[in-house]
Amino acid sequence: MAKLLFFVSGVTALAEASSFAKSGEVRSDDVKQLFETEFAAPSGGPRLSAIEDGLRATFTSLPKNAHGNLGHDAVRYVLHRYFVQNNGWFIKGLEPNGDTWSDTTDPSTMKEWVPSYLQNLMEQRLGEQGTNLHQLAVMAAALEDLVDLEARDRMRTAFKIHGLPRTGLVTEEQVREVVDTYYVMFLLAGNFSAESREDALIKTEAFAGAYTGWDEAYVWMQDLLEPRMTETTYNFDKAARMVEDIGEQYYKFNDVECRDLKVTLSEMEGNKAGRVRLSQFYKKSLYSHWRFTEKADYLRVLGALDESDPSSPQVIVPNYVMARPNCLESSSLYAICCRNECEDLMGHLETNIGDSMAEPQKIVDLVSALPSDTVKAPRELSEGLVQKLEQVAASNGGKVPLHGRLFAQWMHHVYPRECPFPHALGTTSPQTPDEWIAQSGQRNSQATQEEMERTVEADTCVIGESGQPADGCGGSELPWTEEEELLVAHHAPPAGQLGGFAWLWDLAAAACLLGFLAFDRLCMRPGVAKAKDEERSRDRAGRIGWRAVLICTALSFVAHAAGLLDTVIFMSSVVVGSAVTVARYFAEKGARRTSKAEAFGGKCCV
Repeated sequence: MAKLLFFVSGVTALAEASSFAKSGEVRSDDVKQLFETEFAAPSGGPRLSAIEDGLRATFTSLPKNAHGNLGHDAVRYVLHRYFVQNNGWFIKGLEPNGDTWSDTTDPSTMKEWVPSYLQNLMEQRLGEQGTNLHQLAVMAAALEDLVDLEARDRMRTAFKIHGLPRTGLVTEEQVREVVDTYYVMFLLAGNFSAESREDALIKTEAFAGAYTGWDEAYVWMQDLLEPRMTETTYNFDKAARMVEDIGEQYYKFNDVECRDLKVTLSEMEGNKAGRVRLSQFYKKSLYSHWRFTEKADYLRVLGALDESDPSSPQVIVPNYVMARPNCLESSSLYAICCRNECEDLMGHLETNIGDSMAEPQKIVDLVSALPSDTVKAPRELSEGLVQKLEQVAASNGGKVPLHGRLFAQWMHHVYPRECPFPHALGTTSPQTPDEWIAQSGQRNSQATQEEMERTVEADTCVIGESGQPADGCGGSELPWTEEEELLVAHHAPPAGQLGGFAWLWDLAAAACLLGFLAFDRLCMRPGVAKAKDEERSRDRAGRIGWRAVLICTALSFVAHAAGLLDTVIFMSSVVVGSAVTVARYFAEKGARRTSKAEAFGGKCCV
């Protein structure tokens, strides 16, 4: 991509020319209108049914709330996986820590706000019920509609540059030219402008000469569109459908480049599978055409740097391959990134397990027979891997949560070149180079030649004649950390903060309810009391009862706010407790009146 920097500066220099930079911008009104359209569409239609089929396996395997639906975080997780696997789209704002919407914020001032705003619209409709499969498909369809809307708007800009009418017909030659202009814009992430058709043709030709791999990329595009080139004239809608195809299918061509990147890195591995020593990473850049030049600080933020051995930092292959520097930022809504191969493996497990948790042995049997791009099967898993899986199960009631951090870490150990290492939530960020530079204050995300040379020279690892590490290169054991993070149907507290003991709060609430009833039965029954000792005893019992009410109610509110107490039990404790207390108050009041009346009557009438 560095070879294109001079060219990009040239094609974007003309501010007065028609530019793609601002075309296709999504507004909140667009999101709301498309959401309403998809939400009102009848279920069972072919498009929504197809999306539901694509979501079903993951939806079925995720933990549900009391209504049998997905919670807030699970919805984002499923949608993220769906688009990455189906189109290679890394939807901006759908990453685990990308939930940026709030009701009080103007969306036009926010970055990557669309998914959160869309989810907010859905949750306003549903309340606390959660999202079912059909509603999940509606959200996915609305996001697809927004992507198509952006593509069509950019195609309008291309038509304007070429001086073509949007209401009439154009020739095949004109369509091919305007699609070529759109394709160059797509590959330049919108950084393209031109004053006229002639200007666009000149810049397209210049781009073709500067872009490494243009011939292959252009042939792929032509092969994709050839089935649609069956007429002599075309209207705007047919031409727009062609460029929509480019965005939806480009990941297939990108997969070829991703595989080439993965193979190259895998050939550079050290003693640890799925890892390349940082010195070797930079050395490849110094002495070949590969540009492995990201600063160590940037790799760390991306989650692509293993520093479990501080003296020997290593690049984690799957984390780096899928990282944002290797993505094409072709849209304001998504980036096209290398697909997560681990999701294919997870999909197989989800389909065969059909639940959010599974017995360790079942997982072992499935994984032992499951091959990947670099792992052959069937195979026998090592005793250490089986023990780690059993430990995960032991800390979760005897079963393994499929969508927890520890199981993702176990999958990384089993498939170190396909499954990324799962860092703790909040410790990494999928930032583009420009975003990292802005946040870090650094001038560049790329290491200088001097920095790379120092890293290479400082490495004490000795490489043998075979090209493999020999002495001073560290062990082969992959790092393992014990932090667990579970994807649940509601906002749960972080691991280690009583999350595993939520049932104790439900039990405590139930105990409060029983306590209210028992106290009322044994201590607060109204009756005719004439002795002062009995009166004082009842007053003291009343004060104790009110304290119990306040304490139990306060604990219930705190537990429910923290996500530790089921909503039904919480409401029951508040309603029943309040009803019992109020009834007891009036009963006691009536009893005291009766007692006083009898006492007064006794004095007067004896």
